Amino acid sequence: TPNIDRLASEGVRCTNAYSHYPVCVPFRAGLVTGQYATSCNVPFHGDILHPEHRTIADSFRVAGYRTSYVGKWHLAGERGINLVSEAGWAGEDYWVHPDNRGGFEDWFGFNLSNNFYRTFYCHGEQVAPFELDGYQTDALTNLSLEYLNGYDFDQPWFHVLSFESPHPGTGGNPKYKGFPVPAEYEEMFEPGMIELRDNVPTDKQAQARQTLCGYYAMIANLDDNVGRILDWLDQTGQANETLVVFFSDHGDMMGSQGLWHKQVPYDESIRIPVIFRLPKVLDEGKVYAGMVSGIDIYPTCAGLCQVKVEPSVQGMDLSGAIDTIGGTERKEAYVQWIGRGRFRFGDHPYRALRTRRYTYVVGRDEDFCLLFDNYEDPYQMNNLYHQSKFSSLQETLHLRLVRALLHAGESRPDFI
Repeated sequence: TPNIDRLASEGVRCTNAYSHYPVCVPFRAGLVTGQYATSCNVPFHGDILHPEHRTIADSFRVAGYRTSYVGKWHLAGERGINLVSEAGWAGEDYWVHPDNRGGFEDWFGFNLSNNFYRTFYCHGEQVAPFELDGYQTDALTNLSLEYLNGYDFDQPWFHVLSFESPHPGTGGNPKYKGFPVPAEYEEMFEPGMIELRDNVPTDKQAQARQTLCGYYAMIANLDDNVGRILDWLDQTGQANETLVVFFSDHGDMMGSQGLWHKQVPYDESIRIPVIFRLPKVLDEGKVYAGMVSGIDIYPTCAGLCQVKVEPSVQGMDLSGAIDTIGGTERKEAYVQWIGRGRFRFGDHPYRALRTRRYTYVVGRDEDFCLLFDNYEDPYQMNNLYHQSKFSSLQETLHLRLVRALLHAGESRPDFI
């Protein structure tokens, strides 16, 4: 990933960043509102973010920025994936009503697709969809650059480019099942070259190597498109005046602990990449090891741009902490999973606390009662939850978990 590496070398790379809710929809709701899923009333995958909730777009628009959005939104509910009507377009999954676009003014988005060679999006108030040309990640970058090239920069701008990749999906004829990507990227990886984490069981290793080939191929393509954006900023003279933020909504187990996908409170699922680059303000190549939650991205962006956030924001402005001036740091990341049976591991509600050293999880079910010392056990293979010599530590972490839960505005679940 030479382009993402370049971004990190020119900005601040956050090495302890965690998803506040490791699945697409509730994370995205928390991202744009700066609130936990229970506070912005999007506790389940498939919920709708209603227009009464103020967002990062509202804050930047009030501050004089022109706001725009390209790509996946996934906050307008779900009616099924890849539905195609008699008219030949993708049912209602592409459509996001203007009232449900989170306050963004210029819109080239879709709710969800997961078909990487047949993606539709909506623009303005036209109900009939527009269709992307070619591979989705490339086409979304084309759409962003086309929009930005037509912008006259008479006012500050706030632009979001939201890729679906890397994500399992359909379309094309992928070499690695479930991960469609142009052929030149597929040829970059072979199962024999893939190194696995120590916590992938023997009986899952062959599948993990195959899956990671497709996943890495998608990331390689995404990286090239990140490079296209960075090159455009350089070529147009915008780079030194522009805050660039790169992040993901969650990770993926990829066979670790014998599991796949996201949803669970292990690091492979909840740990996320976060990079901030702002020349002349943030140090180049800095590694920030403090705790970061996904709900901190909005207030931190606002802090770096001197934009006032909405009063409802629960995330922390870490702009001072990641800058050389110093500032308030987060002590822990709080992770929610409310539970719903749509996913294989979905109907197992839990709440988790991730500190620099420990992962503490309390769930309704025994499999989701966990305590790991991540310094001594980085692959989280030794559960300390029921070991009596750690009872004092567990009590301390439990109190911190309850405080975090109450701060998030939750009612205390009966299993905590």
